[in-house]
Amino acid sequence: MWIHALAGGLWVAAGGCFVIAGMAITAGSAEQQNLVMKAAPKINGLCLAAAIGVVVTGGINLALAGVMRNFQFSTQFGWILGAKVLLFAGMFLMLRRGFRVVVEARLRPESVADATPMMARVYGASVAMGGVALLLGLWLMGS
Repeated sequence: MWIHALAGGLWVAAGGCFVIAGMAITAGSAEQQNLVMKAAPKINGLCLAAAIGVVVTGGINLALAGVMRNFQFSTQFGWILGAKVLLFAGMFLMLRRGFRVVVEARLRPESVADATPMMARVYGASVAMGGVALLLGLWLMGS
């Protein structure tokens, strides 16, 4: 369970770091170029690894909870789990968009100035959804 929460927290934290860095740098600067061309692909990779960790550990946790409860889950558990799955899907779509923005910036280096705010929005949305998912996970632990 803790590995699942840590993987989700890593995903949220990595995105949050990009948002903060994106807001702190000057548009058109060498730092902005480095952020999009060098840091963003690494953050995307870290987020992808965390997403895989979330899926794997989430499946294991669900199977273990099912065995412990004879697969008799409450309606509330089902709704919360469904919301977490939808949030994960949204976060994954944001991550996919993040990968595409980096590819577009590499193909058209002049678009880096536009890529940074787009990536900040993508990661910001992912951070918001991940925060909600983590809170719902705490709720699930209590049910």
